[in-house]
Amino acid sequence: MTSTTSSSSGGTRRGWRWKARPLSRAGPRRAVLPLALLIGAVGAAPGHAQFGRNKVQYRAFDFEVIKTEHFDLHFYPEERDAALDAARMAERSYARLARVLRHEFRERKPIIVYASHAHFQQTNALPGFIDEGTGGVTEMLKNRVILPFTGSYREFDHVLTHELVHAFQFDVIFRNGLLTEAGPPRLGRIPLWFMEGMAEYLAIGRIDPHTASWVRDATLKGYIRSIEEMNRRDDYLSYRFGQSLWAYIGATWGDEVIGILLQKAPRVGVERAFVSTLGVSLDELSGDWLTSVRTTHLPELARHGMPDDFAESLTG
Repeated sequence: MTSTTSSSSGGTRRGWRWKARPLSRAGPRRAVLPLALLIGAVGAAPGHAQFGRNKVQYRAFDFEVIKTEHFDLHFYPEERDAALDAARMAERSYARLARVLRHEFRERKPIIVYASHAHFQQTNALPGFIDEGTGGVTEMLKNRVILPFTGSYREFDHVLTHELVHAFQFDVIFRNGLLTEAGPPRLGRIPLWFMEGMAEYLAIGRIDPHTASWVRDATLKGYIRSIEEMNRRDDYLSYRFGQSLWAYIGATWGDEVIGILLQKAPRVGVERAFVSTLGVSLDELSGDWLTSVRTTHLPELARHGMPDDFAESLTG
């Protein structure tokens, strides 16, 4: 069995591992994908190194540490100014996430920041090759966040906050004794849309044109998925549809229910967590969310027609 696990946009499971894949270059913007990664008790299997995709390390990094109330932020001198900004951003996100998720860290969590994606790809903190589509990683067992600066503070804040949501998720799971170094006995019960959709929603918010464009296209073309269908699929759409679903939950019941659901789901399962917290089954929630999505987007079809009727698709 492979000794690593990730909850990510990728759809290929290998043992405990879900390998992230970059979004097609033909797709919409924001192609870099945050990635939550579990590093097991032993090293990664040799099969992670693929011919032509081995990790190349050009330099050693002389890391220093900025200690904040909740984080140890590792950086190297050439990125000091940006690292100070990152430390402030991390604490700002922590304050909001701790309130929404009803959870506090008991110890400082490590954040490792690289000055560029090329430097990030050389990290020794992760096994195997990191492709261009991976925007950040959160290890589960060591609960450390690893990401590069992108040149955009807005995008960096998005990825950092997304990864910090995973740090909270994993801390909740560890705190409740649901995960040990021997492996994740109950993590497999939590679907990708739950983990990644929550992280995207709390990182970006209720209004996101990027996700709205995916959901609108999926609704008009008929590939929008129910929760049951999302439970069976581990791919990029779980980020987008999951974010939309969590936005619906937040708008309907308030963001305060998110922390309750996060605490309950690893213990009792997602279905029972939703029934006991929201009073609806996943099938009922799915139907209500899809009705809301279709009510929002299908009238556009009557007003404007299908895009393919008057324009050429550039995304395939």
